[in-house]
Amino acid sequence: MMMNDMVLRQVEVVRAITLQKVESIREDEADIMPKGFNNTIRWNIGHILIVQDQLASNFAGLPQQLSPEFVALFGNRTKPSEWQIEPPTLQTLSHELKRQTAYIKEALGNCLQEKAIKPFIRLGFKMETIGEILTFSLHHEGMHVGVISAIQRAIEGSDN
Repeated sequence: MMMNDMVLRQVEVVRAITLQKVESIREDEADIMPKGFNNTIRWNIGHILIVQDQLASNFAGLPQQLSPEFVALFGNRTKPSEWQIEPPTLQTLSHELKRQTAYIKEALGNCLQEKAIKPFIRLGFKMETIGEILTFSLHHEGMHVGVISAIQRAIEGSDN
């Protein structure tokens, strides 16, 4: 299997895991913020979407696919407590996650070896290709799915 195919397969697998988690969440759980957490399940799902969208636009030069409202709701340093607009439903977020996976495969699939517009740097590690940055974003997504699971457990624990 070629490297591009392997990376795109990981995008599909990670997103399938994310979607399975999202589809296990009830709408009434999505905005609860248990003690010890600084965001909600809905925020974490939206944040996954925003980061992938910004990856494609800021590093691969593609147009942003999500509305400015998504950035206002789910971008870095945003908080549900400061939301001025109605956030999207879980169904809408799930739909956007599916749509985004198809878009990433189609729009980035053939340019993973290409240099990004600018490098992405974390802890002194410089990632220079679109593929490297996309692969790193899968770590980010998995981390947020873990937070979603932890929030879900905290909510279920507080029901008892």
